[in-house]
Amino acid sequence: MLIDGGVVITDDAGTFTCYVTSCNGKVLQCGDCLDNDGDGKIDWRDPECLGPCDNTEGPALTAGIGGETGGPCKADCYFDFGNGPGNDDCHWDHRCDPLAVAPGYPPEGAGCAYEASRVGWADCPATRSAQCLDFCMPLTPNGCDCFGCCAFPVLNGDHVWIGAMDEHNNGTCTFADIEDPAKCPPCTPVADCYNGCGHCELCLGKSELPAGCFPPDGGAPDGGAAPGAGVAERCPPGIQTRGLPGEADCPVNYYCITGCCQATIL
Repeated sequence: MLIDGGVVITDDAGTFTCYVTSCNGKVLQCGDCLDNDGDGKIDWRDPECLGPCDNTEGPALTAGIGGETGGPCKADCYFDFGNGPGNDDCHWDHRCDPLAVAPGYPPEGAGCAYEASRVGWADCPATRSAQCLDFCMPLTPNGCDCFGCCAFPVLNGDHVWIGAMDEHNNGTCTFADIEDPAKCPPCTPVADCYNGCGHCELCLGKSELPAGCFPPDGGAPDGGAAPGAGVAERCPPGIQTRGLPGEADCPVNYYCITGCCQATIL
């Protein structure tokens, strides 16, 4: 059944209106309103879908678009479609990660060992440009930085690089392997483009909120409570919430990313 250009779908989580959502003019697996991996969950309701620019519904947390890391050691916006910083001006290099030392040299191995001399220069600027932040931050899930270095509840504050691949360029980091450093290597998040996961926010690996995040009457958190209402904001001001029972579907040309309806890249 079609409603306002969307299709009403019932999956394992219930019924919702799904809009086919493009990324830079391309319809990928996480925006096609199909259950591509047969797990009973569709698009944003599949936890392995990290946004509309993700071309795999899992199990790996890589986006499956080819060249997504921007080349050996280098990284740009992890959650868009492009390879390299040309469209987003986001720059980072894993050789600037102080964790990239012996014996494992995470997150990319000995070929990307830490080089202090790179820190603060073109590959690893002290701060990201306004273009990078404006373009990439809305696409970045709660708990991650722009470059795919993400926290998960089971890690107790540590972070892993979800873009890790094996020698055949297959993603190795999955929800099941988050605590395996060989498959999900540790990383240091880039602070100025880090989208943290607040106590009352949904994020990767966290699909439910603590009881204290709900109003005293037991209703659903509204994500934009008035000052003094006792409910923390789940999304930036003006951004519609989605992801908990009773919340309205995101409209056309918007995509639910960790509980917030973000405008998509058309």
